[in-house]
Amino acid sequence: MSVPPPAPGGQQPVGQPDPYGPPPGGQPQQQYGQPGAYGQAPQGQPGQYGPPPGQYPPPPGQFPPGQQGFPPAPQVPKKSKAGAFIKAGVIGVVVIVAVIVGIVSFAKSPASSKAGDCLSITEFTRGGDDPAKADCNDPKANVKIAKKLDKASEDCPGGSDAGYDTYSVSGRSSYKLCLMINAKQGDCLANFMSQTKGYQKVPCTDPTKDGELVKVVEGQASESVCEGTEATRVAVYPEPATTMCVKTN
Repeated sequence: MSVPPPAPGGQQPVGQPDPYGPPPGGQPQQQYGQPGAYGQAPQGQPGQYGPPPGQYPPPPGQFPPGQQGFPPAPQVPKKSKAGAFIKAGVIGVVVIVAVIVGIVSFAKSPASSKAGDCLSITEFTRGGDDPAKADCNDPKANVKIAKKLDKASEDCPGGSDAGYDTYSVSGRSSYKLCLMINAKQGDCLANFMSQTKGYQKVPCTDPTKDGELVKVVEGQASESVCEGTEATRVAVYPEPATTMCVKTN
């Protein structure tokens, strides 16, 4: 029985398996978390932020026909960011330098963070700078970690109804950070309404301001605490229980 000649160019005959097997597996996959301020940006998985584009709550004191009392304020826009992985491949004496740099980078990275730590995030996009740990009193520390989950697939407390922004990493090292706005009553923010840009604390006279925290209540997680205020957006965080009432421009 004669054996058919190899296909032109050394290609395998149609229908026969590749002798070299499938290509090696790819790199760990990054996944965007749920929604988000430091809010999910491309992010966004669970619970998109606020009302659809072009829809805004009625001015203070005006309610839809038949509706009494304080109408529920829209949630704060949520933002989310996927993590990034750095691959090291140096040898010799340079490895010592790489290890030192790696230790410093890890100390400043979200991977070494815990609930209560603050981060600085400039962009909630895959191509943006990675979050960096920062002192919570630093003006650049625009988000605080409310809870750190062991898996990127887990939901933050309260699910999509909560106001958390998120930062998630999946792969061999998988975790998710549920983030709160790091601001206090009376603070003003720029990029508050942006789905991707990190919050930026600015003077309340700054023309770029698009959000003002008119009321912040710790120990309660309910939109009702914003009744009687000028708030047009509400961020409710179940853990730790906190409600932020925000007046937007």
